[in-house]
Amino acid sequence: MEPITLCGAVIVMFGLWVEFEPTLLAIVKVICKCKLFKEMNLQSTVPKPVYVRRMPICLAKGFH
Repeated sequence: MEPITLCGAVIVMFGLWVEFEPTLLAIVKVICKCKLFKEMNLQSTVPKPVYVRRMPICLAKGFH
């Protein structure tokens, strides 16, 4: 593409983003607050092993 065409495309995309940003963010908020979306996120988490969640005693003593 020619540079002038690329500049025009960037300007148009920026203008569309500025115009529709509030609407898009509102849609994202509604989707994130949806009960089904929250359930999917909770079920998809993989339980972490114990050694990742807790700091070993030998490391904990070294930091105090």
